[in-house]
Amino acid sequence: MVGSPVASTHALHAAIAPAAALIDERRALYRLAIDLFAPGAELSDNLVDHPIVRYEIGRVLAGQGHLDLERLAGAAAVRVRDVGVAVVSDPAAASLIEAPLRIVAPPGVCPEPLTESDGARFGDALEIVAEGVRLFREIAPQMADDLLAHVSMLALLKRETSGGVVSASSRYVPGIVLIDEPSTPLEVAEALVHEGAHEKFFDLAIVKEFVDARAEDVDFFENSWSHARWPLEQTFAAWHAYTCLAQFSTSAGTEPPGPHSLLPVARARATEIGDWLLEHEEVLLSDSRRLLHGLHGSPAGAVMRRSEVDCATLCDETLDDGHFRLHPDVRIRRASTGRAVVGRATQPPGIFWLDSDASWVVGQLNDETPTSVELLLSQACEEWQTISDLALRRLRTTIGSLASWSLIEPAQTSEKE
Repeated sequence: MVGSPVASTHALHAAIAPAAALIDERRALYRLAIDLFAPGAELSDNLVDHPIVRYEIGRVLAGQGHLDLERLAGAAAVRVRDVGVAVVSDPAAASLIEAPLRIVAPPGVCPEPLTESDGARFGDALEIVAEGVRLFREIAPQMADDLLAHVSMLALLKRETSGGVVSASSRYVPGIVLIDEPSTPLEVAEALVHEGAHEKFFDLAIVKEFVDARAEDVDFFENSWSHARWPLEQTFAAWHAYTCLAQFSTSAGTEPPGPHSLLPVARARATEIGDWLLEHEEVLLSDSRRLLHGLHGSPAGAVMRRSEVDCATLCDETLDDGHFRLHPDVRIRRASTGRAVVGRATQPPGIFWLDSDASWVVGQLNDETPTSVELLLSQACEEWQTISDLALRRLRTTIGSLASWSLIEPAQTSEKE
């Protein structure tokens, strides 16, 4: 068993990526998907952050239908009340947020959203939510800033229809949190910690180095309290949420938890899950390992990074004397952090986050005029402030990887650049 965490969740999250940078990279990813399936369309930040828009884009990326821009625009029409977090108030919410309601519902249950059509009942619940957000910010202000940045919308469920759902979120409809009709502000604050931690994880997992493909082959984790069995990625998400809850519980002090609260058991469950993850960390990549070791209080092991394809895929002559251009159907989006995400409209779509070297190389190429490795090398020496031999080694690895992913291709040219 490992000792207490040695870092706060918000500090370690920020060390991996500040919330604003993480959200900016997430937006770049979704906008890349729009470029692939609806070229020329541009979405505002508010629209690209919308949970239903993200659900629709994710559905198309998974090969389920086509992208309906009218449906995306319609999603923005759902009315909300801002009480420190946007709360769904639209009487038509049952149809507008059908996807998350369906996904989180227990078998045989049809949750109904509580909206302004419910009159004073909705108003009373809204006041409790507002007080819960205020309480969260009072108890743990830095954690609140960190997690609430990833919660775009909150929906209240009518207590008699929730089927026992206390709070819920789904990676398939990221950004929306659903909670049972609340009785106390602390219930709301706890739900925002729990589900906000999941929303944070969803964003980290799609833009950072988190889980190796081999994770699918790892045995499921079985917890001791309900004997539920989870795949590794879900296990990591649960550990992350329990760790955030444990730290929030420490900050909450003597605030009495509700009857369904997980705060009293959060530390023990985080420890149990974290110990199991340490035994299976060979399939965790650099950022998830950093998070696990930093929050679980264990020394960091060797850092695992997603494997790069080396230059053996292309002969040295092609690499050193050749010319390259972008593949014609490659699309690129660059976040304000400088990271580039690229994709091809294949089935399924191929999407890749590039490291700094690869981001720089694709920025020097286009899909029309071939560029020589000789010219790239000259520019790389200046850009990277390094000697020719080291720059060539980095270029070989980067070009080999990009070519193996069919993002760039060798090109014939009749002119020496």
